[in-house]
Formats: sequence, structure tokens, C-alpha cells
Amino acid sequence: MAIRITGLAHVNINVTDLEKSEKFYTELLGLKVSARAEGQIVWMNYGEYREDERQLAYHDIALYKVPHKVSPDYRKTAGMNHVAFRLATPEDVDRAAVFLKENGVKILKGPDTHKEDLDHYLYLEDPDGNVIELVSNTGGGYKLK
Repeated sequence: MAIRITGLAHVNINVTDLEKSEKFYTELLGLKVSARAEGQIVWMNYGEYREDERQLAYHDIALYKVPHKVSPDYRKTAGMNHVAFRLATPEDVDRAAVFLKENGVKILKGPDTHKEDLDHYLYLEDPDGNVIELVSNTGGGYKLK
């Protein structure tokens, strides 16, 4: 019998410049900081967790400071390929592309629509070259361009 996973709890991302990455994920992608271990980890979420007196580090994403950048061929080696964040509408993906380009973010691909599931997508890099997908379900009846 296989394990029955009910959802994704969180994703942890290795970064070399914690301050720069925190700024990217909060100011450009809109995540909220829930806690920190100064100089080591920043825990963030989409803003659905309220602060309380317990100071819990509820998180969807955590940034871990590491000393070494990724190797130039890391996309050809085993490991995490990318993390995808869902946006509400395909138009939100298009608007995100414009906003991110205006802010100097490296866009890798898109916006476009996946043929296999008709999700509208945009691939980009964070400051360390980690690949992020912004994606929205297009709903029924969506036609490829």
C-alpha cells in the first residue's frame, strides 16, 4: 500500500544572499515573513497565517542560507527542477510577467500555455538561479494561441 499524501506542506530553497532573496520573495512575489533565525533562515507564507503570541514560524517557503552558488550545469543534474506558485487567473500571470521584467527579473520562458494541461505559465529565476513557475489554471474551454 502506498503512502497517501494529502498536500504539500512547504518548500525550502537554498540561497547564498539571504537578505537579497528575502527582498525578492517578499517585494516581488508578495510572500510574508513569519519568522527568522538571523543570518540562517527566513520562513515565509502567503499571508494566510495570523501572528499570535506563540511566534510560530508557519511557512509555505523557507529560505536557507548556504555558502555556495549552484554549479553552471545544475539543471542537468538530479535535484529539484522548479517550484510552481499558483496565481488566480491567466491574466495575473501575464501581469506578473510585465511586473517582473520591469524589475529586472530574468524570465526563462513564457508567458505561454502548457499543451498538456492548458495551464498558463511563466518561468523565471530568483537571485540565485532557482527556477520558479507562476501558473494559473485556464478552466474549461480555453484555446491554445
